Amino acid sequence: MGVRFSPLFGTTTEERVYLGLLEDNPAETYTAAVRVLAEAGIAYVSLAEADWDNAPEMPDAFRASVRDIFGGRILCAGRYDLHKAQHVLGHGWADMIGFGRKFIANPDLPARLEHNWPLNPLDPATMYGGSAHGYTDYLFHNQ
Repeated sequence: MGVRFSPLFGTTTEERVYLGLLEDNPAETYTAAVRVLAEAGIAYVSLAEADWDNAPEMPDAFRASVRDIFGGRILCAGRYDLHKAQHVLGHGWADMIGFGRKFIANPDLPARLEHNWPLNPLDPATMYGGSAHGYTDYLFHNQ
């Protein structure tokens, strides 16, 4: 069993603030929750980072605290690119990185990242539209 958290670390006027809520002290709130989960022996923690354009960044100090507290698997996702993923993985703050939207637009994402090939742009207007258009019709990189 795992638990997914969506901690926010700053204010924003963006409508997508989760349910209109923002923690007064998210680091304290979420590290306390992670400590309870670690003591319970839960398998993984998923940190869903804010993913809109002007979203607040998750502080590295928080990532390090979560890793210090939690010995299970940690998954991070939200606006990740190769550089950010390497930074987080390289410090051992996560075991896995999720690339949801980048995978929609780039069905060959692992190869694109490995070879530094350009990424297809995502068309948000067609995401999850109920058909192949904008979901399964993105092209593979032309080697």
